[in-house]
Formats: sequence, C-alpha cells, structure tokens
Amino acid sequence: MKAFPGLLSQIPPATAYMVLAAAIIAESILLVGALIPTLAFMLTAGALARAGSMNLLWVIAVAAGAVMIGDALGHRTGHLLGNRLRTGKLGRRIPASAWQRAETLMNKRAGQTLLIFRFVPVLRTLAPHMAGIAGLPYRHIAPYSALASVAWASAESGAGYTAAFSLQHISVMGGS
Repeated sequence: MKAFPGLLSQIPPATAYMVLAAAIIAESILLVGALIPTLAFMLTAGALARAGSMNLLWVIAVAAGAVMIGDALGHRTGHLLGNRLRTGKLGRRIPASAWQRAETLMNKRAGQTLLIFRFVPVLRTLAPHMAGIAGLPYRHIAPYSALASVAWASAESGAGYTAAFSLQHISVMGGS
C-alpha cells in the first residue's frame, strides 16, 4: 500500500488528480478506510505541487470535493445499513453502551464531531456512517463536511508542499 502514493509522480497530472480523488473516496467506504494511505497521497500531492507537477489549489479542491463525496456516501451507507451494521458480525462485538454513546454524540454534536474527526484516521471514516446510523439528515452535517474537507486538504497537502520546499532549501544550502 505504501507504494501507491508514489504512483502520483509516475502518471500524468490529470490522472494523478483522479487517483487522488479515488483514494480519498475509497477511504470513506466502511472497513476499507483504514487501508488507504491518504496522508501519504496528500503529502505526495503537496510535494508534487511544489515541484510543479501538480497545482496546489487543484490538489486542495480535488481532495476537498472527494471528502465531501465520501462523507455523503458514508452517511448514506450508515443510513441505509445502520441496523445491519449494528447487528452484523462486527457490530455485535461493540458493546451496546458504545453504540448508545456514539449515537448520543452524533445527535448532540454531529457537525463538530465530523469536523474534529476529519483529522483522526479511522474516526474520519466512521463519523459520517455514525451520523447516518443515528438518523441525522445529511443537511445537518454537510456544512461541517465542507469546512472540514477544505481544512484537512489544505493542511495535509500544505504539509507536503512545505516539506518539499524545506528539502529543496536544505539541498541548495548544502550544495553551497
């Protein structure tokens, strides 16, 4: 899995944007999210933007759009499969009290939870599903998803951009 982000530098930029979006949307699919190294993709895309292969604003826009699509799909999945997820093989392993706490949190602070959890791997995958399971309408979390998506995409790709800039600066200084 670690080699996948490196593919971004080996393919044309238009394809790289599509691969980036697909990886981010795939992260939002229940149980697949923990297997997709989106941080590595975002850092790589940011570094490629610094190198001129990609455009940082396009990276942020594509990633933010993919997050919003992924959150909408995750919410929809949670809404449609909520009872099956709870009573399924994995769901039964989670204590009823944990399900109740998660549902209470979503009913009281779904938007804020979605915003904060966007920066925590695995939890960012589960939060939209839990909002759907709790029966919250998507319109309640959509503004938070939009805000979180732009903040997350900016922070992670910006970190890659900054790291690449720092490495270039160190290389130039070391060569003097």
